[in-house]
Amino acid sequence: MREPNTLLDALLDESGMSRAGLAARVNQHGAAAGHALTYDHTSVGRWLAGQRPRGHAAELVRCVLASSLGRELGLDDVGFGHANAPAPVAIDLERFVNRAPALWHSDRESQSSNAPVTVGLNAIAPVWEWENPPEDSDVSRHGTTRVDFEDVGYIQIARDRYEQMYRKIGGVATRGRVVFFLNEYAAPTA
Repeated sequence: MREPNTLLDALLDESGMSRAGLAARVNQHGAAAGHALTYDHTSVGRWLAGQRPRGHAAELVRCVLASSLGRELGLDDVGFGHANAPAPVAIDLERFVNRAPALWHSDRESQSSNAPVTVGLNAIAPVWEWENPPEDSDVSRHGTTRVDFEDVGYIQIARDRYEQMYRKIGGVATRGRVVFFLNEYAAPTA
């Protein structure tokens, strides 16, 4: 069974592009490169469900999203890296910052729709990266909300509170609250 492509889902959501819009742009980019493509919203749905596009389409998806978001993306960032490659042990901080909200969003969606949860190395890698952060670099973003030290303190207090809750009553009761908090108060706003 394939795992949903939560990275592609998060990038699509961040770009504000619809499934049909992504498919149309991929077809346009393909036509410009001499490829006659006929992807539609159903194709994008299959990619979101975990299917990897054939031929040059994965690269075209990467280009369309990178252009739309105004930043460099690799195939791994879009969820189309090599399926048999081992999970990376460490990634740069900017990539981690971009992937964390995708993980939170995916967790929230899986709780509300009974979708399969991420398992195996894909589930463990983000936790390892969180506990063993890569080198400190500037990951600031330009947006409508300014984050200050008070906001960081709020996150630290919440983290301590949820850790205590986890220790007292366990993960099942705590998980939904943590996922809600991360999505509502820590994830970037569009």
